[in-house]
Amino acid sequence: DFVTGLPQTQRRHDAIWVVVDRLTKSTYFLPIRKDYPVSRLVEIFQQEIVRLHGTPSAIVGERVIEGPEMIKVTNAKVAVVKEKLKEARTRQKSYADKHRRELEFQPG
Repeated sequence: DFVTGLPQTQRRHDAIWVVVDRLTKSTYFLPIRKDYPVSRLVEIFQQEIVRLHGTPSAIVGERVIEGPEMIKVTNAKVAVVKEKLKEARTRQKSYADKHRRELEFQPG
């Protein structure tokens, strides 16, 4: 997260980059300028965080499904939804058919 809108320091920093490590429950507050490009933020991260802990051997996070696997999963979900809708429609129709009665109207 970024905390912005702060007064400038002598080094012209006007924001704080808050880096939270959920595994070790550590928090790092890095002084930055809000106009730093991403490349500069990467440098700061490497200088401050990687210097202390080294490069991570593995990154654990939520699995992102991409490409053909995502299409396959989506199609399977669509098929389940269609089947459930068909079952509901059939149930409603059978209920309506049970209570349907023939009506004859007289002219006039």
